[in-house]
Amino acid sequence: MIPCLVLSWTCCLSCHAGLHPTRYRLPGVPARYRAVLRVLRASTPVLALGAALTDGVVNGILLWCGAFSIAGLLVAGGIAAWSARTRP
Repeated sequence: MIPCLVLSWTCCLSCHAGLHPTRYRLPGVPARYRAVLRVLRASTPVLALGAALTDGVVNGILLWCGAFSIAGLLVAGGIAAWSARTRP
């Protein structure tokens, strides 16, 4: 369950970073993909919450928030590594 939740949050946070490329110093995303990124950014946390709540309300919310924290660290590390690799 936890890897699925982390993957869902990682997708959401990566889409968020892709929609704000100047803030994160990433290359721009073509306009035709922005709608897809917005849908993924909106739907993946809801799907993760639904999956987490199958384990009970309290445990589900804790898993959901914990998976967000782990995914945030993974995405931030990936952005930092990419940024360091592309800087002269």
